[in-house]
Amino acid sequence: MVFLFCVINLINTTLSNQIARKQENSILRSIVLTQKQLCKMNICEGLCYAFFATFATLIIGLPVSIFACRKMSAGAFAGNVVPYQFPVLEMGLFILVLFGMELILSVWTVNRQKKQSLIEQMRSME
Repeated sequence: MVFLFCVINLINTTLSNQIARKQENSILRSIVLTQKQLCKMNICEGLCYAFFATFATLIIGLPVSIFACRKMSAGAFAGNVVPYQFPVLEMGLFILVLFGMELILSVWTVNRQKKQSLIEQMRSME
């Protein structure tokens, strides 16, 4: 459930940022930025989002999950604490989906912007 929430939140954040900066990107493209540079910029930004999301998940989520495991197992098993096992497979899948989704979204938004002329993008006001 948390995994699904994180992916949906990432999609929302990425698309909102790209829509909000459509006019800015078109102005940069009209002055100096090539399509390849725009794509590279969007991909780097997206991968930074994914990196910091992964970092925050590990820094905040790991202590919280260890604490929750101890408290819940102590209550459920009459004081016996079940040792915590880090979900390596699930975390690997989370990171893979996070980075893959961000890469796909970044390329998709650049391709969508390519279909509109620079004048249309500059005139659009959100």
